[in-house]
Amino acid sequence: MSTHFDRERELQARIAAELSEALPEIEVVEVELDEPRETVRIFIDRAEGIGFEHCEEVSHAIHDLVPEHELEVSSPGMERPLRSPESFTAVIGEQVRLRRAGAHKAGQFQVVSVDDAGVTVRPDGGEELLVPFDKIVRCRLVVGDFFAKSGKAERKARKKGRT
Repeated sequence: MSTHFDRERELQARIAAELSEALPEIEVVEVELDEPRETVRIFIDRAEGIGFEHCEEVSHAIHDLVPEHELEVSSPGMERPLRSPESFTAVIGEQVRLRRAGAHKAGQFQVVSVDDAGVTVRPDGGEELLVPFDKIVRCRLVVGDFFAKSGKAERKARKKGRT
C-alpha cells in the first residue's frame, strides 16, 4: 500500500515528465496532494523567474493528468521547497524546516553538506544527522524576518536610552 508521500512523489514524476516535453524550461519544484480538499498544489520555477502566464501554461498543460483535482500552480516563493540534491547544495549553511518520513512534525536544522547518500543537517546545539533524500517528506528554506529582528534591536536601544 502506497503512502501519501509516495503518491505525491509519483504524481510529481508524472507532472515533470509531461512538462519536460510541453514546457522544458519549467522545473517542477514540488507537488503537494491535499486529498481531503481534492487539490493538487504545484510549485514551479525557471531560471528567469515565474509569472502568472507560466502558471497558466502549466495548468493547461497538465490538467488532463489530474482531472479529479483542483489545481493550484505557483512559484515556490522565498521559503521555497527543497527536494533535489541541487536545491540543498544551493542552501548549504542555511536554516531549513525538515520533516522526515516517520516523524510527526518538522524540525529546524542547518544544512551542513549534501552528497549522493542524502543531506546532512544539524539542529541547534545537536549532532549532525544524515537524512536520505527518499526519507524527506517536506523541507522548506527558512527565511529570517530581517525587519522584525532590526525592529527588535531598535526597540531595545530606545529602551536603554530611557533608563
